[in-house]
Amino acid sequence: ETIVKDTNGNSLEKDTVADAETSSNSSGSDAASEEYPTKEAKDKQSLRDRSRVPPSMYMLGFLFVTFEYFGGVIPNFPEVAASWWDSMATSYLTVWKSLEYVRDLMKAVAAGEEVDTMECVYAAVVSFVVGSILFVLIWSPLRAGMWTGQRAARHRLHRYMGLFFLVQYFAAWVEFCTNYENSKNSYLPHFISICGLVQGVSAYFSFRVLPEVVDPGYYSDRAVLSRTFVHENLYFSLLSYVGSTMYNDVLRNNIQSNLFSSLFQYIFVFWPYIMIRPWYPRTHFSLAGVARAGRTEENETFYTVGTLMVKFFYMWAKYYIAFFINHLIFLGTYKEEDMRFIRGMFILNVGTISIAVFLHTLRFKKVLPPKLTFTIYLAQIYATFSAIPFAYSMFAEHKQLCALMALGIAFNLTRNLKLHALWCGLCMYLEKFTDIDF
Repeated sequence: ETIVKDTNGNSLEKDTVADAETSSNSSGSDAASEEYPTKEAKDKQSLRDRSRVPPSMYMLGFLFVTFEYFGGVIPNFPEVAASWWDSMATSYLTVWKSLEYVRDLMKAVAAGEEVDTMECVYAAVVSFVVGSILFVLIWSPLRAGMWTGQRAARHRLHRYMGLFFLVQYFAAWVEFCTNYENSKNSYLPHFISICGLVQGVSAYFSFRVLPEVVDPGYYSDRAVLSRTFVHENLYFSLLSYVGSTMYNDVLRNNIQSNLFSSLFQYIFVFWPYIMIRPWYPRTHFSLAGVARAGRTEENETFYTVGTLMVKFFYMWAKYYIAFFINHLIFLGTYKEEDMRFIRGMFILNVGTISIAVFLHTLRFKKVLPPKLTFTIYLAQIYATFSAIPFAYSMFAEHKQLCALMALGIAFNLTRNLKLHALWCGLCMYLEKFTDIDF
């Protein structure tokens, strides 16, 4: 077994770290007195501390109940569940019909019948792309026993909610691409975001022996994911969850019709990094791969460049995907064609947050090579740029809002939280209390 160390320097088997099943082995002195507790006692205390519920979880639970109740999900759950089921059933019926179509097309080609060349090329490309994605995210982990066998008996909630997330995520893309009219107010994206929250919470409490360090552990080929990163990632899952309530017309109108719930929507539109972000810990790109010799020398350059690419993407996405879109929704100056872009971007991003962590698991479990999983992650986040041509008119029609976002990036580069708060206040004032046409 590969041996790694926990935060106290104790040896742990790799599977123990990955599954967080057992506490660390301690080797304290037997002669220690009550005034000088043994290392074993300190380890037990540390594990006990890790079992405590942090304030961020209580805040998350409060926000979840607030948005679910005032958004109309809880009061109208039978109708909401029926809508979700309709989306799932319709999507997988479409998948079945698509498989029959490909089968018939292949039979026609094999029989020497005349078929359209471009039709064959299109079917081949789509089949290859979809098949590759399913191979990486479903077949490879299934073959490795992630959801079957003895290993699957541990942490069942986390494992099967992850599988449930992937099943819903695939259905959401099918519905969006083939039946947008039904997709635009479907509750399926909303339930995917809820599933992402459950995954983050279950990971935090299941994998308690993960190191509590500011090195994310993600941007490397050897390090284990830090528990700090898992906790931090919950913040971004929460942002996606709130986004799912804003991009669904029914949920958004219900929330905005109530003063109490609309106040929280204001917070997430203008003040998320001031009022919500401090509840969660921070990891640092600059320390990625530094702790515990997380990167091998041969892959150091690859991960250094990759980390810079991720850092650039998050700077762009923070302002021109998250803030820009949320402010546009708040102002109500969007067009229906803009919403199609926004909803597609949301499905892509809500998957990125949770699937990124799953890719790390596949790397750590040696199901897939490290460079491959990180490359897939980079391809996933940079896929957002492929949609820019479709959003060009949206950005061009809102030049003042684009300029406001550029100012936000400039303030962000100073790393001064007070300047960011000033920018948030300026945005709220200009958009709410002036006649500027954003």
